[in-house]
Amino acid sequence: MILKTLTAVLLGCTLSFSSLADIEEDAGSQLNSLLAGFESFSADFDQVSGSEDSRRMEESRGTLLLAKPNRFSWIALQPFPQTLVSDGETLWIYDPDLEQATRRQVSENDTGVPALILNGQIDELQAEYKIRLLQEKDNNLLFELLPIDEASVFTRIRLLFTDGLIKELQMEDSLRQRTSILFENQKLNPDFSDEAFSFSPPEGTDVIIENQAESAN
Repeated sequence: MILKTLTAVLLGCTLSFSSLADIEEDAGSQLNSLLAGFESFSADFDQVSGSEDSRRMEESRGTLLLAKPNRFSWIALQPFPQTLVSDGETLWIYDPDLEQATRRQVSENDTGVPALILNGQIDELQAEYKIRLLQEKDNNLLFELLPIDEASVFTRIRLLFTDGLIKELQMEDSLRQRTSILFENQKLNPDFSDEAFSFSPPEGTDVIIENQAESAN
């Protein structure tokens, strides 16, 4: 009797784990179909960041241009202007208020989770996160990504899609810092020129290259 009970419990656990794996695979496939449906993307964004117990939240507003693979232009306009531009090989970070720009080569270690998501790199995401469909209602799909490794930078990520377009990206890190990026005026597959992902620092800007500073003339 005990043996039969133990066998039933073990079989039940096996079926549960198998079902869970199937659910995660289905969610990953569904997310992949949404993110693989475009080669370029543009949107306006509102970003809010702050800790759970903080009364002061940091806010920024701007525009995002993205072209797969790994080319993007992230321009924060308010309240503190900042530009991040990458052509897939070089990343520029420009702070006009400081008249300072940083240039560095892009490496595999620079590929953060938001970039993996927007580039639709599901295989890489599934290597680091368990993906599940948290909610499906009307034209809204809410996905949740939980880290496989407890030492991961992000402890939870949520992605909201409305009518097949990414609407919101929420991230919470190990320090309980929360960031929410809300997208508006999304466009799939807009045409971009190469100049959209190139950057030249204005004259007089201090340029930092590999920990060395020089002045752009």
